[in-house]
Amino acid sequence: MNNSFVRELLADHSRNPRHYGELSSPDLEWQTDNPQCVGPTHPEGDQVTLTATLSEDTPPVVETVRFTGRGCTLSQATASLLTERMIGESVADILEWDSETLEELVGMDLTPSRLKCAELALMAFRKAVETHEE
Repeated sequence: MNNSFVRELLADHSRNPRHYGELSSPDLEWQTDNPQCVGPTHPEGDQVTLTATLSEDTPPVVETVRFTGRGCTLSQATASLLTERMIGESVADILEWDSETLEELVGMDLTPSRLKCAELALMAFRKAVETHEE
């Protein structure tokens, strides 16, 4: 993917995140942090809280998903891109998403430190599912 297009895509999703906000009665909810990624807008590091409602189907499907947070462009843009992709997907399929899925979504290879930023929303989803199943 073209580097300028990738930068534009990530900047747009960071400035105008899709599915940003909270759900009043979510089935899933989890907050995760990356304290290593600090900057002027996020001196305490990246943070993403993800909430979702699930269908009654077997396997369950994500019906609605929202996130809130603060952090670097990559962490917030990836949360926006992931929430767009999650709607209508089965929980089982989302749990199989990995670093390759994230790299495809953001359109670039991710170094280990950048992957920590990009994977926050996916990590929050996984932990929320784990907690929900207990």
